[in-house]
Amino acid sequence: MALTDKQREAIAHTTGNLQLIACAGSGKTEVVSQRVVTLLRPVAEGGAGCRPENIVAFTFTDKAAAELKERIHTRCHDQLGTITGLAEMYVGTIHGFCLELLKSEVPAFMKYEVLNEVQQTLFVDRHSRASGLTQSSTLSGSQLKRYTDTKHYIDAMNILREDNAIAPDALAGVSVVEHLITYEHVLHSKGYLDYSGILLEAVAELAKNTGLRERLAARIRHVIVDEYQDVNPIQEAVVEALHALGASVCVVGDDDQTIYQWRGSDVRNILNFENRYPKVTQIRLEENFRSSEGVVAVARDFISKLAHRLPKAMKATASQTYEVGDITALGFDGPDQEADHIAATCHALRGVAIRDGEGERGISWSDMAILLRSVRRDGAVVARALASAGIPFVITGMDNLFQTDEAEAARQLFYFLAETIDEGTLRTAWQRADLGIDPAALNTAIAGASSARRDMKNAAIGQYKVYNLQRQFIAFIEACGLREERVPNGRGEIAFYNLGKFSQAISDFESINFHSSPGEKYTSFAGFLQYHAVNAYPEGWQDNAFVSPDAVRIMTVHQSKGLQWPVVFIPQLVRNRFPAKGGGGRTAWHLIPASAFDNAVRYKGGDADERRLFYVAVTRAQKFLHLSWAPTPGNRTAQAASDYFQDVLVSNYVKRRAPNYTERPKLEPQPKSSVANVTLSFSDVKYFFECPYQFKLRILYGFNAPLDEALGYGKSLHDALAEVHSRALRGETVNPEESAELVRRHLRAPYAYPALREQLERSAERVIGAYIRRNSDKFRHVEFSEKAIEIALGDGVSVAGRIDLVRKIETGEVTIVDLKSTDRAQSEAATETQLHIYALGYQELTGRRPDYVEIYELDQLKQKSRSVDDEFMVDVRRDVVSAADALRQNKLPPNPSVKTCGKCDYCQMCSAAKTI
Repeated sequence: MALTDKQREAIAHTTGNLQLIACAGSGKTEVVSQRVVTLLRPVAEGGAGCRPENIVAFTFTDKAAAELKERIHTRCHDQLGTITGLAEMYVGTIHGFCLELLKSEVPAFMKYEVLNEVQQTLFVDRHSRASGLTQSSTLSGSQLKRYTDTKHYIDAMNILREDNAIAPDALAGVSVVEHLITYEHVLHSKGYLDYSGILLEAVAELAKNTGLRERLAARIRHVIVDEYQDVNPIQEAVVEALHALGASVCVVGDDDQTIYQWRGSDVRNILNFENRYPKVTQIRLEENFRSSEGVVAVARDFISKLAHRLPKAMKATASQTYEVGDITALGFDGPDQEADHIAATCHALRGVAIRDGEGERGISWSDMAILLRSVRRDGAVVARALASAGIPFVITGMDNLFQTDEAEAARQLFYFLAETIDEGTLRTAWQRADLGIDPAALNTAIAGASSARRDMKNAAIGQYKVYNLQRQFIAFIEACGLREERVPNGRGEIAFYNLGKFSQAISDFESINFHSSPGEKYTSFAGFLQYHAVNAYPEGWQDNAFVSPDAVRIMTVHQSKGLQWPVVFIPQLVRNRFPAKGGGGRTAWHLIPASAFDNAVRYKGGDADERRLFYVAVTRAQKFLHLSWAPTPGNRTAQAASDYFQDVLVSNYVKRRAPNYTERPKLEPQPKSSVANVTLSFSDVKYFFECPYQFKLRILYGFNAPLDEALGYGKSLHDALAEVHSRALRGETVNPEESAELVRRHLRAPYAYPALREQLERSAERVIGAYIRRNSDKFRHVEFSEKAIEIALGDGVSVAGRIDLVRKIETGEVTIVDLKSTDRAQSEAATETQLHIYALGYQELTGRRPDYVEIYELDQLKQKSRSVDDEFMVDVRRDVVSAADALRQNKLPPNPSVKTCGKCDYCQMCSAAKTI
């Protein structure tokens, strides 16, 4: 795109701190990417002369990181040619940066696992006393209860660790505060970090670890922070710490789009940035390159009523045309009529020509999004209307998962296994799901589940593997003969997408409750599904970024941040719904005093926060924007149109009559790929090369394999040896006698029963001791250990991973070593491909071609070396690009073979599978 004067000014800025105030759709990703090019450009050519490792770029999500990273690689290649070591530039979330810092700088954290929000809740529930939950009380003295108060307790813990307490005396004697140490102790004892803990520990290391501070000061010269308006106090502490070490800071954001205040983000960070950092240059990016003049005008006029905002005025460009009828605001008699209108409008708009870059294409289902203030509350009526109209849709995230028939059928399976329903109820649920299952096969599956239920009554405590929740789920699906292509009405992709999400819910629960006895585990899981699962996943929970069915999206406004669609619906604009009315009931502020914090009011939200959220929703639309409301029957507080609905009616662009789209130019519907940038891990690539359909089930749909008792052993060996190699790089001597201590520090086998753990400990000590004895004379030749690499293959395709070890040999040549343990066994062909991907990564990292690749089998102490094959590297690069293309086009067919299918966790879910 042609750059504006302000964009060029931002791109050319290289000295001092910079604040980019970026309106919605203002091309900030392009500006940041080209500014990175300027920072990397030699000084003699007008740049800053930086190396990639000198730059850190923080994004709000992993998806945004993938987009920014791809754009940086593309612009660097276009303007600077080949840049060695781009993988050394960090582009990702602040949490990811801090976690990497902990694992690379503090050996004790290498074995820690991160709890997501759902696992954190399950963890506190399982350890309700040890975590301090049931030992704590509210400010009024009421004892906290398991399940009922878990969320409030966790929220309080997060606030205490992430916010700024300006009145410590106000916290004296507060029960929850006194148990903060209790909570953190049980996390550390189990080897877990929660999201707050990652930041807290990293900030502590940045403050006290002299060696780390020196290394970062020498390395980092520029820090870029995207979505700066949503940074919270402890995240800002990370930014400030890097600035204090000498880095210039560039923040990019829009105070009008601050929407995460309820999670602690503080809009004052962006409002007061130029007062808190020295020598700040402030540049406004006001042109909108996303939306039509109508959408821009509606959004701009609406947000202008907000007080206390940075001065700016969003301006339309010619990126999209506005036509009368593109933007409507309509009222309906009830939610059903409103939802039916949305469905009818979706049908009417499908195929309408939309501008797409330099050309046009026909709107498809995936070009439409329905944005709700709460999917949990309002999503069901919309979903019913779309289903009745035959419109494919997906509900983004885990919200309302159990409103889908297939997920409900899966839930009923576990009610049956927990003996709370009978066979007839289970059969009815699976028949209602209409998944194309043969009745005889369903009977077989139910008989198998009945047998497992009987056997569980006599199961020994240690039979965790046999009665694994995930194993029973997959076994039932296999016995049913459920196949994606057999699901009626073309719903196979969406049905498997939802069943994959259910599989993820199983893993969240079982990762915390693996060691419960079979009967107890199934009873507890059934209780979780019945009473807690629906509300366990916060609205805004992220989906797998690879999933891209051609279907209408239903999601919360919060989830829509950073996205855009040609067609956007914002229904249920009802007073007390949007803007949301503050809820009653117990919250974290009944556990900790708001007076201890300098801006606690932001967590509760208000009209300004809701207004920003509505502004974000409106600016997601490129061309068509449909606003609507309807009174909610039986709810006296939801009977009038929202004030926001009234506000937009003043615009001449907003029409009050349902438009007729039949005369609009039509083209064949053509979905735009929602996978613009593809970053694959080495494991992802391995699964794809073995079988694209296995990749689809595992990576796209999210089906998880059953947990194994020995899981974690191989990674523990790698962590221990990574410390050995890291110390060798610093010139330290490591002795075989240290193997027991290394194992104590690094072994993590959370699912192992006691006897197996002892066996794994002995095995690990033997392997590590033998490795040190055999290889200690080579340690002085180590060049890299656990080196993160990323291979940019062009067209938005990249492969990311780590090389276990790089060392030089006596001849001065370089060998890349991949350490293998028994539990990581894979085919020679897969390993050969993986090693040559490593070779590509090393070449991109250093600009040098490696000479050899080596497999080191730790258990047998065997080395298998081979020379790097240049032609094979070319083939591997080509094959990875082809894999990404197949992913974009959703062409992921089975690749059956007796050898591959026999090792696949999902073999019986595939019609083409071959077994011995």
